[in-house]
Amino acid sequence: MKESEKVVKMSFKLRIFAKWEDSRERAFLSLLEFNPTAKVIDLGCGRGEFTLKVKEKTGCSEIGGVDVYGEAIAEAKRKGINIKKVDLNEFLPFAENSFDIIVSNQVIEHLFYPVRFMKEIYRILDFGGYAIISTENLASWDNIFSLLLGYTPFSMEFDGGLYKIGNPLSPHEKEIVENYPPHVRIFTCKGLIELAKFVGFKVERVIGNGHILGKFGELANKENCRFVTIKISK
Repeated sequence: MKESEKVVKMSFKLRIFAKWEDSRERAFLSLLEFNPTAKVIDLGCGRGEFTLKVKEKTGCSEIGGVDVYGEAIAEAKRKGINIKKVDLNEFLPFAENSFDIIVSNQVIEHLFYPVRFMKEIYRILDFGGYAIISTENLASWDNIFSLLLGYTPFSMEFDGGLYKIGNPLSPHEKEIVENYPPHVRIFTCKGLIELAKFVGFKVERVIGNGHILGKFGELANKENCRFVTIKISK
């Protein structure tokens, strides 16, 4: 295959994934309620781009965030986010019932202790408040088909030496990404729901995004979408 043909095929795959990500972000934001007096925090806010969208959608006057990477923290501070340096694998430095809204977007799959993380969310969420968690879904059809073919699932990631390996269908196969925190715990849709219930949350909504059958698949078969987003309350 010519190099130009490889680029076209790769860009096609990336465009599909970008559409899935856009669908997931819109779904996430749609679950937020307008509440100007709410105390809001983004767990794993990175550089703060998505955090500001959460702030705009909720209408809150200020928003908090936590992250562990110095460069991201500095950028989030410049955006006006009240951010703390926190390792989300550890216990969170906040009192019980501190927040009305907690969001965490594409973070839990990077953590070694997701059960502790969910318990901490429950602890710091105020009664009557809600949290929104979004993550990749190991049971998505693209991951399942990869396994059936003997390949590494698309959602699996490795350390900075190799971002992806073992799946020639991935546009990131054998790509080197320095200083990248890989996925270490990947849930299925049902697994994430069960964890939320186990911790004590009430599951309000479950949305799937990124399906091989497009929008119809997202509506009819959310359990096998690439992304799962849940809204949970205390």
